[in-house]
This record gives sequence, C-alpha cells and structure tokens, in this order.
Amino acid sequence: MKVVGEVKCYHCGHVSGEIEGTRTDHLVLHAFNPRPGYQGTPPGPGDRIRCERCQGPVFIEDLRPTPMYPIAMGKAAAKKRPSPKKAA
Repeated sequence: MKVVGEVKCYHCGHVSGEIEGTRTDHLVLHAFNPRPGYQGTPPGPGDRIRCERCQGPVFIEDLRPTPMYPIAMGKAAAKKRPSPKKAA
C-alpha cells in the first residue's frame, strides 16, 4: 500500500515536507518531497532526515494511504447525465 506522511520536528514542530513510501510489515521510504520554500539540502538515499529549521530529530505524522492508480477523469467523467424531461 502506498502511503504519504508529513515530516515534523520533535523539537520545534516545523514541517519540512512529506515522505512517500510503501507500507508492508514496515515502512519503506521512496521519496522526500520538500515543502514549498524549503531551504535545506534534500536528503539523498540512505541519508537521515533532519529538521530544516533546527536540525532536530523528526517523525512522520498523518500517515495516510494514497490511491495506487490514478483515477481516470477522461471522457467518461466528462459525459453529462441526460436532463430529465419536463412534463408538458
């Protein structure tokens, strides 16, 4: 199951961005998405994520599932339902 969660600091409460990962028996991280205006250097594979503001330890908050496949919003969604006929 693909999940997304906020990266939040234990010390100052600052949100540095979001992580994306896969949840099975344990969480496997795939990507770190910094918040808009992020000032720090984005962590690379195997790097420890630290708070952008105070360099404190972080935790993942609001871990939520995301859809694995995009929802098709093509022609089927664009079709309008027929309007009900008015009684004369």
